[in-house]
Amino acid sequence: MPNELMTSLSYISTARAGLTEVDFRDILSEANDRNDRLGLTGLLAFNGLNFMQVLEGPRRNVHQCIGTIEADRRHDGMVIYDRREIRRREFPDWQMVGVMVDRTGQNSKADLDTILAGEAVLPQTRKHFESFHSFGKPAAN
Repeated sequence: MPNELMTSLSYISTARAGLTEVDFRDILSEANDRNDRLGLTGLLAFNGLNFMQVLEGPRRNVHQCIGTIEADRRHDGMVIYDRREIRRREFPDWQMVGVMVDRTGQNSKADLDTILAGEAVLPQTRKHFESFHSFGKPAAN
């Protein structure tokens, strides 16, 4: 139902030391499978040091998923910085789209700009992810 309230939850966390691009791709694959089952959508970014994610969907399912994410040993120090009720998803076409910051930041910036250009993406979400993109560069693989 389009007018039902959903939850949008955003967090940052610290990646486990030594996490690779392959690990990130595995996380995205798992997230897509889980989110498809739970009716969730969102964006996950990894800058080599930290994760930033927006997760949106039915309240109960978002909270169930966050519990699973919190228990994942590939990161720690999760800080939820935004939680709100929404009527419209920012990332309706993505179970979980992911961006990994590349060495120069150029390719990932272009990818991120394309994702954040969606008409439903709020200006504050754009600003958060654009700032996050500049915080770190991935470690050598």
